[in-house]
Amino acid sequence: MSTRKNVSMEMAETTHNQVALLALAWGVSESEAVQRLVEHFQRTSTPKKTSKEGTIDVHALYEGVRVEGFYDPAAESVTVTSGPAQGRYKSPSGAAAAVLRALNPKVSASRNGWSFWIITDTGGPLQVIRH
Repeated sequence: MSTRKNVSMEMAETTHNQVALLALAWGVSESEAVQRLVEHFQRTSTPKKTSKEGTIDVHALYEGVRVEGFYDPAAESVTVTSGPAQGRYKSPSGAAAAVLRALNPKVSASRNGWSFWIITDTGGPLQVIRH
């Protein structure tokens, strides 16, 4: 059972304005908008253990969305396991393009997948292990 407390929080005016705009768009209170944002972050930031042996866990951050996947060095392919564009792609760039098309179809989806994907364990770009 959760109990509610009336707690105030200081934030920059621009951040408050953004929260107020989200609350208006969602038809909820500012407090509920913050709660939704926190719940969304908790759901999307929990790594999914779907990689297979011999693969490398990777992720990408684009427009505030974290997309999880794994890289198969033998096939040089990326499998997207969470977020938009889930599926297996023949190359890191193909997977990056699919994510961009799903999240922001108005921009060019052409991206260097080797720099788009981040190795989850190290925080470095996938490029560092490219042959």
